[in-house]
Amino acid sequence: MKIISISTMFPNPAQPISGIFVQNRLSALARLAELRVISPIPYFPLERLIPRYRERSGIPRADLDGAYPIYYPRFLSIPRFLKPLDGFFLFFALWPLLRKLRRSGFDFDLIDAHLAFPEGFACRFLGWMMGKKICVTLRGHDINDIPDFPVRKRQVVFSLRNADRVYAVSAALKAGAVGLGADAGRIMVSTNGVDISNFVPSDRAAARKRLGLPPEGKIILSIGYLVHRKGFHHLIKAMDVLVNREGRKDLRLCIVGGPGGEEYSKPLLDELIAKAGLGGHVLFPGQKPNRELPDWYNACDVFALMSSKEGWPNVILEAMACGIPVVGNAVWGIPEIIVSEDYGFLVQDPPEPDRTAQALGRALEKAWDHKAIIAYAGSQTWDKVAERLLADMRAL
Repeated sequence: MKIISISTMFPNPAQPISGIFVQNRLSALARLAELRVISPIPYFPLERLIPRYRERSGIPRADLDGAYPIYYPRFLSIPRFLKPLDGFFLFFALWPLLRKLRRSGFDFDLIDAHLAFPEGFACRFLGWMMGKKICVTLRGHDINDIPDFPVRKRQVVFSLRNADRVYAVSAALKAGAVGLGADAGRIMVSTNGVDISNFVPSDRAAARKRLGLPPEGKIILSIGYLVHRKGFHHLIKAMDVLVNREGRKDLRLCIVGGPGGEEYSKPLLDELIAKAGLGGHVLFPGQKPNRELPDWYNACDVFALMSSKEGWPNVILEAMACGIPVVGNAVWGIPEIIVSEDYGFLVQDPPEPDRTAQALGRALEKAWDHKAIIAYAGSQTWDKVAERLLADMRAL
């Protein structure tokens, strides 16, 4: 089977950790089918004058030397003011490239769009014009954020109602799509997976030594962009309870991450830390490449994620693959991963300081069956995800 996969979230030389989860799924799919990946790059005139967008200019037009060809065409996207037009601009950017690929001998069978907007919206028209079926993958943002914007919401609904297949990475996202008017019969839940060749358990003391972390004491780890919806402020407030009220002076919180595409929350987090006197208890190592994350997981005692919005957060399965229990906010896809207290604990949303601290304290004290946690994560690999997806794509 020949597949064109289109995703604005995909790693590139300027943004190496963008959409790692998309890359992992497509790399597994490429082992089973012929694949071409198109990762459109938004641009607008004079973007080089704005530091936040300047790095885009260094992204190549294509990378043809890897396991599968990757193309990075540009499409016009005016931040804030003309975002509702992204789907139309994306269509006009993709149309000549898809025609060129087909003329060159890659007569694809299916267009695989990641996100309902703008990819799904643009690809539905491309599919009709080229006589190809399309599938759309929902990852969270397109269901729990974009519907707040009326014009874009209508385009998301159009994508959901007209796609030949919709893949939701969690049952919660499927329910959200149905709530927007999508046909439940066309939606298949296809979760993200985990790379068990990279995320493996290792000696905690050795991992801490490699990272320069103290050998003694307990460590709570959280990973994500330093933006408000990731909920790091909830963890800092819980640390205030654990350290200052309960006297756990040997406890540290490591928050691994850097700026994302939303408002940078580090100044607010620093303010909370200073107010609670937690300067020696909260560490910000910065953003780390995917290949370095196993050491961070293995160095900690508990992984925590207090996000307010998540489709299917890969970091939870990655932590579990290293044998680490997880404490998570009970929203969206998180309860679909932490399905048993054998693997971690859920905190009722909103994750108030006392109940978050209580769950973290229980997790730090519990004698976990780490082998059971590892086995659970190992049942959900990217290869298994790709096999199920390809079987469904062939049946369309």
